[in-house]
Amino acid sequence: MQTVLSHDGWSRADGVAVRGRAFEDGQLLERSSLAARFADAERADAPLEGVAALAADLEGFFAAVLEDGDATYLVADGARSIPLYYGAEGPVSDRGRVVREGLEAGTDPVAESEFILTRYVTGPETIWAGVYATQPGEVVRIGGDRITRRTYRDYWPAGSEDGRTNGPTNPRADLESALETALDRLERVAGDRPVVVPLSGGYDSRLLASALVERDREVIAFTFGRSGHPDVELSREIADRLGIRWEFCEYDEALWREWYRSSAGRAYRRAAFGGDALPFLAEWPALRQLVADGRLPTDALYCPGHTVATPSERLPRFVGERDRSEDSSVGCGPAVDADDDALSRELVDPAIDDLVEYVLERHYVLWEWDDPTFERAVRERIRCGLCGDRDPGTVADPPSAAAAYERWEWRGRMATFTNGDLRGYEDAGLDWWLPLWDPAYVRAWERVPLEARRGKGLHADLARERYRRVADVPDERAALTDRTLSPADRHLALVRHSPARQFTERGGDWEPPFLAPRSAWSEPGSHPLSWYGIVDDDVLEALPPFRNLYALRTLAATGRLDLEVASGPVPEGTAIRLPTAGDG
Repeated sequence: MQTVLSHDGWSRADGVAVRGRAFEDGQLLERSSLAARFADAERADAPLEGVAALAADLEGFFAAVLEDGDATYLVADGARSIPLYYGAEGPVSDRGRVVREGLEAGTDPVAESEFILTRYVTGPETIWAGVYATQPGEVVRIGGDRITRRTYRDYWPAGSEDGRTNGPTNPRADLESALETALDRLERVAGDRPVVVPLSGGYDSRLLASALVERDREVIAFTFGRSGHPDVELSREIADRLGIRWEFCEYDEALWREWYRSSAGRAYRRAAFGGDALPFLAEWPALRQLVADGRLPTDALYCPGHTVATPSERLPRFVGERDRSEDSSVGCGPAVDADDDALSRELVDPAIDDLVEYVLERHYVLWEWDDPTFERAVRERIRCGLCGDRDPGTVADPPSAAAAYERWEWRGRMATFTNGDLRGYEDAGLDWWLPLWDPAYVRAWERVPLEARRGKGLHADLARERYRRVADVPDERAALTDRTLSPADRHLALVRHSPARQFTERGGDWEPPFLAPRSAWSEPGSHPLSWYGIVDDDVLEALPPFRNLYALRTLAATGRLDLEVASGPVPEGTAIRLPTAGDG
């Protein structure tokens, strides 16, 4: 089978191609040593089982392609940090478009409809019929026009009767220990290079930056957006209090238009779109700009704060669950474009059908839609994503319902769209690592009881405590997030924490240029990233009041809307006719 691997980080030996790094029994494997281990596994009497067993023993971020003449094996790590794409009749590639063109594939109306409504595809399918993507913790065998998939690492958080939470364990101590293991591995991968952290106003990146400073590592932080945005001003403060270098890339609409329409922007979007998730845009221009200006080093290890804890912050409340809202911690809130009201406070029955309904109402919302054909298909897709190989009857109480939801989001959203932002780092020629997706941290979080997972509670507690200790700040200051930063802090952050930037960042004006309240952020001119600048003014004017940029971009990615030229069709309202209804 033809294999087309585009990234220059692939190493090849003995019919094996590998990317990334992994730890096995404390030994760091990369390039030839990692390829040799997979070659050994492939020579086993049962190659599929041998490769899956090896992958289960590896702790890191990697992908592999193994060819033995009769079959090809594809391996994805537990975070699916490096996706691979394939078809039953080839080719295999790290770019979905290559497989689509090789198969001359048309579109899959169900997967395409799901993508339009969510910005990702939740199963192995892509929007192109017959083109598939590896899933997290999976080995795929392709041979004799047959595809066999084997999951070697799944994710199912613990319930109250689960042996993983009973016995003489302390969830907080276990999570702290796992964090130290993850940081030990990060340091071995980084060597003597600095570590760069994209610093936001939330807890994840704050935990990483604080823990690395405590270890006396050289840490560089960067942030992007509009001066005055709570994310920017709180990250400015955190970097100052931690005593680390902080680089800021200012965004505005004119720059976004230039970036998006440049040859580099077009090339990135084409390469990053594998047919299973919308290319991540938020930090792509900041990385390129800061590297080009020499403000961020190319010889560094870049560590985004993506974490296994994220799915826990969107859990519903379940019938029969004790209300701990008064004493539970709350981690980072929903993303900038999220609707705060979408996370319903209504109780959900801990049963599979009610959970399917919750996922449908929470995630399939970029457009209004009414399509019985798609609804039947997507309910089955959600059900499969929630349970995997488990009997749906497994979902019978709050802990098992929470586990099912977190599994769905881990596989369906995090491993496709969120971790897809790594393509932006690769596009800038940068080396990356995901310490808060380290398998040791994943296992520890998986053992945390539901009441301490909800809202990322225990994870957020670690972040606050580590930052408070390292930065020597009061508890109330350590607990601030972009959602709780006061208007006064937004005004004063620059002169308090980076006064020398006053005349370069704002031209001597102490008042921030961005002071829009969160309620106005959905408006194009008031968005904290200014990224509606990518849309032509005439197109924007012709669009209905509902203008979520993700919704517009899913239409653009599927050829239904041209964001740059006003001559094409535009949606007439907030509802859309899906491909399963006959379009496409």
